Amino acid sequence: MILPQKHIKLSESIFAMGAIILSLLHNHKSIGIDELWEKLMGKNRKDKIIDNYSFDKFIISLDYLFTIGVIDINENGGLIKCI
Repeated sequence: MILPQKHIKLSESIFAMGAIILSLLHNHKSIGIDELWEKLMGKNRKDKIIDNYSFDKFIISLDYLFTIGVIDINENGGLIKCI
């Protein structure tokens, strides 16, 4: 589920979701989890960055990025990129 495998496409892996999250964090100093989710899901169908992802996979992706030390939480509760 984290890495792409024979039955898990790259686009469906948590690894790929982490890369998308990091690219969005690169453009912001700090961003809230709700705001980040809204950016990923888009306001309408054509603005959507990701498809076939649940909020659960999104949170697991954030946990993965936090565990490997590339994101952190600032004093205001926003997500920041550490690398």
